[in-house]
Amino acid sequence: MKRHNALLRQSGWLKSLSLAALACTASLGIATAQAQTLCDNQTGTSGGFYFTHWTDGGGSACMTLGADGNYSYEWSNTGNFVGGKGWSTGSSNRVISYNAGNYSPSGNSYLTLYGWTTNPLVEYYVVDSWGSWRPPGASSVGTVTTDGGTYDLYRTQRVNQPSIEGTATFYQYWSVRTSKRSQGNNNTITFQNHVDAWASQGWNLGNHNYQVMATEGYESSGSSNVTVWEGGSGGGSSSSSGGGGSNEIVVRARGTNGDESINLRVDNNTVASWTLSTTMSNYTWNGNNTGGIVVEFTNDGGNRDVQVDYIQVNGSTRQSEDQSYNTGVWSNNACGGSNSEWLHCNGAIGYGNL
Repeated sequence: MKRHNALLRQSGWLKSLSLAALACTASLGIATAQAQTLCDNQTGTSGGFYFTHWTDGGGSACMTLGADGNYSYEWSNTGNFVGGKGWSTGSSNRVISYNAGNYSPSGNSYLTLYGWTTNPLVEYYVVDSWGSWRPPGASSVGTVTTDGGTYDLYRTQRVNQPSIEGTATFYQYWSVRTSKRSQGNNNTITFQNHVDAWASQGWNLGNHNYQVMATEGYESSGSSNVTVWEGGSGGGSSSSSGGGGSNEIVVRARGTNGDESINLRVDNNTVASWTLSTTMSNYTWNGNNTGGIVVEFTNDGGNRDVQVDYIQVNGSTRQSEDQSYNTGVWSNNACGGSNSEWLHCNGAIGYGNL
């Protein structure tokens, strides 16, 4: 429980990843898990997934590692950065699923499946969304239609540039979706379809190095919150659970600090968990569960607070300030009350039944 008056606070580009890990991290103690924020170059494992964060040092670009396959970014006036979660060894036949609960770039950026191979040395991108500029600025040689959309195919060359093998000359293979994917939905990338499309052009991959669902930014600002998992039918505890279902709940929320964790619970079961950014964003769950709905704040401490604007249940909006059940608002010098968008303490807002 907080020992402060929370009501007062209520009002108030193309690069290569360095394999050298620079150990400059800031650990954030939380109640149910341990989040870690990285502002300098680092690789490692988190929540059972490989992660990488690389920046050229310009501006500010910090990555927060959430539970399982979740990560978030906050960047401002950055030079160039890229990072994400995925696998230390890529696979051509991997089906990658992800949910970008928030992707809000201002300037040059993209949301992409990203990886490397050796023999031949190749850097590859499957771009699902971008900021003010659609990469890579070359001429498309063809298309591939997969996973509900069409992607343009490109090949570009980098001459004497940094790579996972040091300074080298290598090709980049690109599949760039013709229209941006919307955020907040469970999406799938069937990578084999892109590999086959590239191979049809004579562009072959080699031995896989790492493969991540990445956020990249170049001379831009913004925020993202992404969860990745393997396969097409479930996100685990840190993502929308289930690849579909008869019910949909959209939670519109933000944190004041940017590493707040919330759970969506239906009938006393946690069906999704997200790490929030400081930007009000939509987080979507689809499934067949029924019962009482609560949004639960789990890692109160420091400057962390959560504002839940509303939820939408199968398209019908339920405003937080209209709800009589709220165990996390700070009211009358105690946690708990009603009719508020705010969760200042570990607690939950109830929204009736699904």
